[in-house]
Amino acid sequence: MTTRTRRTTRTTQPKVSTPPQICWEDVKEGDEIPSVDFNLTVQRMVMSAGSNRDFATIHHNSTMGKAAGSPDMFLNNVSCLQLWERVISDWTGVYGRVKKVSFRITHFHAAGDIVHTHGKVSKKWKENGLNLVELEMASETPRMNGMTGSAVIALPSKTNPTATPHWDAQGVAV
Repeated sequence: MTTRTRRTTRTTQPKVSTPPQICWEDVKEGDEIPSVDFNLTVQRMVMSAGSNRDFATIHHNSTMGKAAGSPDMFLNNVSCLQLWERVISDWTGVYGRVKKVSFRITHFHAAGDIVHTHGKVSKKWKENGLNLVELEMASETPRMNGMTGSAVIALPSKTNPTATPHWDAQGVAV
C-alpha cells in the first residue's frame, strides 16, 4: 500500500476592515464625525446613475449637464445621499441605523469635483426606546456648499452593543 501525502496550499485571505462600533454613550453633542472626500470621476458618475436607474442624460453626459447649467454632468439626489450614507455608516459601525434624513441641494456635485462630506452631532436623546443622535451634515464642492441638512441616527448602547434598532410605522421601537 502506497501512502500519499497531501499537499496543502495556504492562501492568505485579505483582511476585512470593519469600522469600529460606536455606542450612544460614547457620543457627545458637538462631536465631529470623520469626514470623507469623494473624487467624482466620470466613471463614478456613470456607475452611480446606472446603479439607481436614473438615466436622465444630465447625470451621465457632460454636454447635457453643461446645457443644464452645471460645470459638467452632476450627481442626482440619491447619489448625493449615498455620499452621506457612506460617511454616517463609517462612523456608526455595523449596528447604527439611519432613521430620518432631510436635505437641501444648493449646488451641483459635478464630475471632476472632490466633494468634502462631513457632519457634527447636534443633539442626543432617547425616545420610544431608541438611542438617538441628530447629525448636521454638509457636502462641499470646490465652488461652494453643495448640500446641507440633517440625519437622525439610532445607535446601540454599551449594555446591548449588537442590538439593531427597529421601529414601526409610528416610530415606536419594536
